[in-house]
Amino acid sequence: MPESRKSPLSASRELAMRLGGLRGFYRLACRFVPFALQYWDKLVLIVLHRVNYAAMSLIGALAAGKLVDALAAGDGPGFFKWATLAFMMALGVLIDVVCAVTVQEYVRMRVNLKLKRLIFNHVLRMPQAFHESRPIGENMFRINDDTTVAAYISVSVIPAICEPFISTLLGVSALFMLNPLFALLIAVYIIGHFAFSHYVMGYAYRLEAYTRTRQQSLKAILQEGLSAYAISKAMSRERHEMRRFYGRLTELFRARLAYAIVRGIWDCGGSLLLELMRQPVYILLSGAFIISGRMTLGDFVAVQGLVMMVVTPLLQFIWMVQTLRVLSVPAQRMLETIDLEPEIQDPAEAVELPNPHGRIAFERVYFRYSPDGPDVVRDLSFTLEPGKKLAIVGVSGAGKTSIFNLLMRFADPTQGCILIDGIDLRDIRLESYLEHVSIVLQDNFLFSASIRDNLLVGQIHATEAQVEQATERAGLWPTVNAAPNGMDTVLLEGGNLSAGQKQRIAIARAVIRDPRFLYLDEATSSLDPVTEETILEQLAEIEPGKTRIVIAHRITSVQNADEILVMEHGVCVQRGRHEELLAADGAYRRLWAAEKHKVGLASQGAPQEGAP
Repeated sequence: MPESRKSPLSASRELAMRLGGLRGFYRLACRFVPFALQYWDKLVLIVLHRVNYAAMSLIGALAAGKLVDALAAGDGPGFFKWATLAFMMALGVLIDVVCAVTVQEYVRMRVNLKLKRLIFNHVLRMPQAFHESRPIGENMFRINDDTTVAAYISVSVIPAICEPFISTLLGVSALFMLNPLFALLIAVYIIGHFAFSHYVMGYAYRLEAYTRTRQQSLKAILQEGLSAYAISKAMSRERHEMRRFYGRLTELFRARLAYAIVRGIWDCGGSLLLELMRQPVYILLSGAFIISGRMTLGDFVAVQGLVMMVVTPLLQFIWMVQTLRVLSVPAQRMLETIDLEPEIQDPAEAVELPNPHGRIAFERVYFRYSPDGPDVVRDLSFTLEPGKKLAIVGVSGAGKTSIFNLLMRFADPTQGCILIDGIDLRDIRLESYLEHVSIVLQDNFLFSASIRDNLLVGQIHATEAQVEQATERAGLWPTVNAAPNGMDTVLLEGGNLSAGQKQRIAIARAVIRDPRFLYLDEATSSLDPVTEETILEQLAEIEPGKTRIVIAHRITSVQNADEILVMEHGVCVQRGRHEELLAADGAYRRLWAAEKHKVGLASQGAPQEGAP
């Protein structure tokens, strides 16, 4: 089996090294900003809003200074003129902010949808080993929560850079014309604030990383607890699950509290630095200039407005950079998933399979789940002609399910090849092959949808006549008629039906799909003998003409197979028809004897007719 280029653990460590710190944040922004650039016209509009905001703020600050001078000189017309201009600029700033925020939120929501779709599609394409290595709750958290933060980063970077740059350029230029000393003081303050923020927010970054892992773990525990509520009740594990959930909740609370403390230190420290600049330096220095006649009262008001015009967006920029740096943690986690490449991929020139004949051949197939693990399938070869039925039997751990995974191409052989109509399965476009495949499993998942929608899972364009025919052939009408709303009855997650009813829905799916290949993996192992016999009769009705592979450990379900393979420890130890294998002294006859013995014990334990 080909190795994945990156394992989840190595991807996580590599990203943590490459994307940590400000330089890492720059790399991260380069990955996500292109998603926002797809809406470049909206981003241009946002930038223009920011330019307009900075220009109106500059005019408003200068107008406020002229307003004060006019008031001090008793110039009534001048006062009215400058007051009107200042009011218009303030109103324009308000309208501009509302417009910019609305457009930016629209882009953020669109990018969020794109990222959610991207990672969801990617997760669905990942091999079975990926899904088995991660809890469902963890993938749900990354798809739903981490993408929201990544979209925020994607959309916020460009406005966060443009606004302070424009405001600083205009504000500092005006300040230099009024008094260069104030511009120098602002530069010193900004450098000090940035250094303080960089140091403190480094701790916040690490706390956010830890918090995200706790949130992910909490969601996984919650999902497991709700999914396995029946086991928890049966095993009296309610208190244990509650303690487990509360433990993770407490860890999350402590992490969030520590993060809040660090953010509080940052906020208070930044405010303290601002007050140290404004009170003893800015106010005293301005007072000295006014007393000496080097500055008018109007200049003082204008300088104050310009200082806030420069300081406020720069502080917002520092806040945004440090906040985005912390928020880069979930964005990194999203990249951990996206950067994992699926092991199973179609080749560049994959072959289509429009109308297969149905011939399957295994040629010297070996398979192992990890490069250093043991072979779970060894030197397996067989040929199944179109329309024939092959059964694979054996005890648990014999390699039966691994063969099923290879047939579905959930994994590729380590050695050897699987041929479909003489073509290597790895050379066939996977979707083209799976269009002709139907499966019936031991535990068939039902979606939280109506019975009709569950039947149409494999063939969404099926007609009502096809649905009714499949329902009839699968013996599903009693279930449908007993349901409150018939075909439109909505099932609960996983299906609020018995095992037999679920199997009938799975059979009806297969009938509607009308596949060329039908694979049954322990399709009757969880059923009682009476229900199993009924299901086998229904399966026999849809099997003729299809190439069938039945994986089972109950021999009663495979007696009519054209050929039976008996597996032990990944090796085929016997093959033949039912009668031939029974006549030989081997593993098949032992399985048959054990099954008959089990059935005999069950019948002895059953109450006799008329017994009390």
